[in-house]
Amino acid sequence: MCRLALVPGVRVRIMHNAIALAVAAIMVGMSCGSPLVAGMPGQERVRTVAPLSTPEDGAGAPGLDWTGLAKVVTLLGGPEGTLVLGAALLGADPPTGEMAINASVSTALVVETLKIGLGRARPYVPGEHGRFTGPSLSGQYHSMPSGHSANAFAMATVLAHRYPEQASLLYGLALVIGLSRIQLGVHWPSDVIAGAAIGLFVGDQVVQGRLHLLELDGMPSR
Repeated sequence: MCRLALVPGVRVRIMHNAIALAVAAIMVGMSCGSPLVAGMPGQERVRTVAPLSTPEDGAGAPGLDWTGLAKVVTLLGGPEGTLVLGAALLGADPPTGEMAINASVSTALVVETLKIGLGRARPYVPGEHGRFTGPSLSGQYHSMPSGHSANAFAMATVLAHRYPEQASLLYGLALVIGLSRIQLGVHWPSDVIAGAAIGLFVGDQVVQGRLHLLELDGMPSR
């Protein structure tokens, strides 16, 4: 009986794809309850998450401040966090640092182009309910895709390639960053899904050597 053996690299990529699909499935499930999908205006349903604990009769510790936590977590997906991480990796692991910065820059170019072109209203814009208005330079109409989510998933893909044993943790953190954008009321769930898809694609292209905009580590391009 013939048995098909997969090389280690292929097994790792299959594992990463499985994780990415699981993350996407979770996000799609969340998007079904968003105001846009449900046809119910009001950003409160996007932003509100029940507290982990509730004081009884005015006593005890207050519930967990999810919005405060989201404000901290979301910083990890921003360009500042990426630059700090990329710079640190350039010193400790130059090839990975170069891939990380290339992934971040490439993701930003794609995301900003789509943000301007689509002109989708953010959840907090009154009366718009996530409407696509077409080309816009206003930040209030740069909802899709989520740049933080795209950046987080692109970085997760690059780092999971270098540290495959940490893939679950890395993609899990990227998911948390994406959810923080919904919790803060600055993105619709579908914006986060689109951002995650862009990040996964760009990250994979960088890892495979098909996307290489910057030469930073002194090594020849692949």
